Amino acid sequence: MPMNRKLYPKNWEAIALAIKTEVNWTCENCGRPCRLPGEDDGDLRDRIELEHEKWAGDLDELEDDEEFGCMVLVPKLTRFTLTTAHLDHQPENCDRSNLRAWCSVCHCRYDLKAMATKRRLKQEREGQLNLLVGVENA
Repeated sequence: MPMNRKLYPKNWEAIALAIKTEVNWTCENCGRPCRLPGEDDGDLRDRIELEHEKWAGDLDELEDDEEFGCMVLVPKLTRFTLTTAHLDHQPENCDRSNLRAWCSVCHCRYDLKAMATKRRLKQEREGQLNLLVGVENA
């Protein structure tokens, strides 16, 4: 689900930046080094290849090019984007214990597991009544 900026506090960008800076632009889940503010693709690639060899294999991926019938190397630099995740999927809850700085890969994996919860929360925000009030994990 796309991010609805209206649900976030006005200072969300500052909150997210502080958390990313606190963890030195490294995923708190898998340890992936992520793009620094203002870092272009070439500088990101160079830094990962020189300083973080373990992650260099994630910079690109071989994909089948059906048009030309061969394999091509495709950049996958968005894997190195650091995001800020809400563990409870409530954008207004910006307590540090509820927030994690995760690379886009880890954040997507976490969100995919919680799609039903996120769908329910969205429906409740839009006025859908919850018939299971008071029931754990309703």
